[in-house]
Amino acid sequence: MKSILLMICILVALGAPLWMNIPVPSRAVGRDLQILSRPLPSLMAAEEDVKEFFRKYTERYDKKDIDGFLWLFSPKAIQNQRGGLPEIRQIYSDFFSRSQSLKNSIEEMKIEIYQNAVEVKARYVIDQVLKEGGQKKVWRGSIRWVLIKEGGTLKILFLDYQHQKTP
Repeated sequence: MKSILLMICILVALGAPLWMNIPVPSRAVGRDLQILSRPLPSLMAAEEDVKEFFRKYTERYDKKDIDGFLWLFSPKAIQNQRGGLPEIRQIYSDFFSRSQSLKNSIEEMKIEIYQNAVEVKARYVIDQVLKEGGQKKVWRGSIRWVLIKEGGTLKILFLDYQHQKTP
């Protein structure tokens, strides 16, 4: 009689998770594997897309193409934690108009791509020849961009930089 009772208790203990919908460890592992096999959300851009963006950035900068250059900015863009696109336009229009020639080099670029943004940190060197007097200036420093996608295209949302001008 005791052995029959023991058998019934064992069967109830083993069968209870099935009747009461209590997770059995082997079921939990299977469920976890299903979750892991779901595709992860895709990243916002491929590294090649980001590099192509910066090829356009430097090309338009060097050509002093203000409209083409500003097309790379979001309407919500902020530079150095202040101002919006109208102020950014004024800054670059003034800088481009004072320059006979520009050569922008981006070095040591570190690209971090996320699901909703891209962060790029780098060092830059800008060789500027002024229209007035032909004086040459070199600007160098660190720079950080945050890019987002708007209308299927990468755009600059935040741009922060620090620079030094060499004599």
